[in-house]
Amino acid sequence: MKVSKNIYLFASLLFLFTVYLLTIAPGVVQIDSGELAAVASTLGIAHPTGYPLFTLIGYLFTKIFFFTSKIFALNLLSTLYTIGGYFFIFKINQLLISKSLTESNIEKKKKAKTLSTQIDENTIAFLSIVSALSLAFTRTFWLQSTSVEVYSLHILLISSSIYLFLKAYFFESTKTKSLDKMELKHWLIFAFVLGLSFTNHMTSILVLPAFAYLYFTRSGFNKSSLKLIAIMLIPFAIALSTYLYLPIAASNNPSINWGNPVDWERFKRHIMGWQYQSWIFSSTESASKQFKYFISIYPVEFAYVGLIFVLIGIYHLNKVNKKILIFLILLFVTTILYAINYDINDIDSYFLLAFISSGLILTSGFHFVYEKFLKQSSGSKYLLLIIPLFTLLFNFEKANQSDNVQYQQYTKAVLNSTEKNSIVISYLWDFFISPSYYFQFVENERKDIVIIDKELVRRSWYFNQLKTNYPVVYNRSKNLIDGFIPELLKFERNENYNSQILEKYYREIILSFILHNLSDFTVYLGPELIMNEIKSGWLVLPDSLQIIPDLFLFKIVKDTNYQPLISKEYDIKFRDDKSYYTETLKNLIVTTHINRAMYELKFGKKQEAKFLVEKVLKISPEIQLPDDLAKLIVE
Repeated sequence: MKVSKNIYLFASLLFLFTVYLLTIAPGVVQIDSGELAAVASTLGIAHPTGYPLFTLIGYLFTKIFFFTSKIFALNLLSTLYTIGGYFFIFKINQLLISKSLTESNIEKKKKAKTLSTQIDENTIAFLSIVSALSLAFTRTFWLQSTSVEVYSLHILLISSSIYLFLKAYFFESTKTKSLDKMELKHWLIFAFVLGLSFTNHMTSILVLPAFAYLYFTRSGFNKSSLKLIAIMLIPFAIALSTYLYLPIAASNNPSINWGNPVDWERFKRHIMGWQYQSWIFSSTESASKQFKYFISIYPVEFAYVGLIFVLIGIYHLNKVNKKILIFLILLFVTTILYAINYDINDIDSYFLLAFISSGLILTSGFHFVYEKFLKQSSGSKYLLLIIPLFTLLFNFEKANQSDNVQYQQYTKAVLNSTEKNSIVISYLWDFFISPSYYFQFVENERKDIVIIDKELVRRSWYFNQLKTNYPVVYNRSKNLIDGFIPELLKFERNENYNSQILEKYYREIILSFILHNLSDFTVYLGPELIMNEIKSGWLVLPDSLQIIPDLFLFKIVKDTNYQPLISKEYDIKFRDDKSYYTETLKNLIVTTHINRAMYELKFGKKQEAKFLVEKVLKISPEIQLPDDLAKLIVE
């Protein structure tokens, strides 16, 4: 029985949506999830490069899906974005088979040695789906569907840009010397979508070398081809105007106003990601480390077996269309060269375009295997489904985020452990500060707590956000802030600045947030500040103040009397994934609990200490406890 190509596509979309929905995160996860959800929910401004398109669509989506929590609605939107990306990968695969892989660039006398160019549309659709699913179940691609992040929309926009470019590239004009209207239409639509891609993520620039290669090899580097580029700049610029959202939103002083891009200077710095430039092309050592990491995860992404088909695909493309092979390799190499020079922990998503280009090469591999070994046997092509299904099973555990509640539970537990009208100074962005943005500014939980990101105090724009959200705390340190900002602007403008003056103001402002507010705020420090800034002597408190361990944070008090916990009951369901983020989160809690248990013992509170030790052992059963605490377990 012949199956329609539309049935293939519909069935694959339904299957993919079902799998993705089963693995979607129920709430806020680590890194930027909380911040991005809060920005999209409140029409704020996200970290560089601002992501205006992501924010605007997300805001509209939360209004449409008003019957569920905003965070789940935005997680679901990421699922839909990623499935949209899958659809365009499928369309690209169809093009590669029907327009490229069957157009041999080998001389006529050698054509007899190549694969047959006769292949029906239904088989093209099937092979395209097999390849697209194999990519859709790679770990990093799949993960973008599970929680709110800009990379899910990036997948959709970058894959649709590639499809529209190739569609225009393969278009056969009815005119020989000039563009006809239909061909021009293809190029203009492509340019507009590419412009939209730039309004979501600036790494869209990585496709340009490959696009330029194919474009100029087709059209030549001449007046006509350059004129077409000039024409395409118009829809590109129209799409790019979405960035005007940033200064408009900033003028309204939203609660999350990263970069405060109200003028050209701040706007330019924000969309160019100025504050992250120190992490890019920082050292050969960093590049080597990131490259080794990529090499380690690359075969895992495709469940190892997929790489066999990638290699076959390279062989086949080299035979039938070297230009397309070079195009895809350029996408791959450009991405790797950029990504390995970005010194951050969560680098995986920056390799997405490399995985996508590999997935497109995979199509050629499946086509070769089908033509060479499976074409003659009816129904045998369905054996190829083993590859995406195996990739699904191989990556399911790593991609599944349906049980990822630990970060939102931790954040809520931290907020609930603090006294009313508190200040928390921390720089646990990935684990606490970013999730807290969502709970405070969207769910309106614990709005009485002032949360200060110690690292963002290094940025001039951050004081405007502090002033908007916490005017009392801002005004009490205003004199220092007013002295700091002019010096800080010199640094941000690459003018002559005095690093010692900057450091002096920076420390004094952090200290002033503590000392100027102790009269009517309870001040807490994150455990990372104790382990780093306090331990190293970077932050020194007056002798009249004491730092005592609390449940998750450290409290600053004025006397040596016993300080009971506000609350010690909480529930955090940790993931059993041994990841950097899970293990770090566990270590943060274990550290504060052990310190608090020792504090309880100091005041003879054995039962309270034992309660905390039992919590520690549930989190980390193999931990080596201090002797005094270990005794509590055997007593």
